[in-house]
Amino acid sequence: APGYWQNLTPRCRLLQIYKKRLIMTINELTDYFAALPDEIFDVVPELIAETATEYYKESFTRKGFDNNPWVPAKRDKTTGSLMVESSNLVNSIRPAIVSREKVIISAGNDKVPYAQAHNEGYTGPVTIPAHTRVTKKGPVDVGSYVMNQNIPARPFLGESEELFTLLQNRIDAYLESIFNQD
Repeated sequence: APGYWQNLTPRCRLLQIYKKRLIMTINELTDYFAALPDEIFDVVPELIAETATEYYKESFTRKGFDNNPWVPAKRDKTTGSLMVESSNLVNSIRPAIVSREKVIISAGNDKVPYAQAHNEGYTGPVTIPAHTRVTKKGPVDVGSYVMNQNIPARPFLGESEELFTLLQNRIDAYLESIFNQD
């Protein structure tokens, strides 16, 4: 049953997989388990980083996160799609730390200072820098000004049950492939 498999500890899962192919001495099994963690702990963080990064980037295609759709835009966009115009935000999603102890995926950089505001939402003042606006009468210089913004949260990064299930399945498949090698 699916619930049974999910409730097993990782070591119990390893043993359950092993029961299918276990024809070795206790010493061979002990040696195998002693060597196994190094290989697993080198590969699993990379699997997690790759899967999570892909999942977070796909949020922009799905226009939602963890099976929850994003708040629709007030007006239809004429270019790009909701939350994607230059792709700078999507392309800023990357593994920041990948180690045996932890995996951290981050978003945002100098080109994307608004990543957190879009992910978590923001209500408050925003300073618009001086710029040139193109009008029918020609270019017009506009000075810097402050305007209040109400940006709804459209999460694309964070804890996700859907991602947890994907990670669990991918790690299980990896462990099965190790134990099913001839």
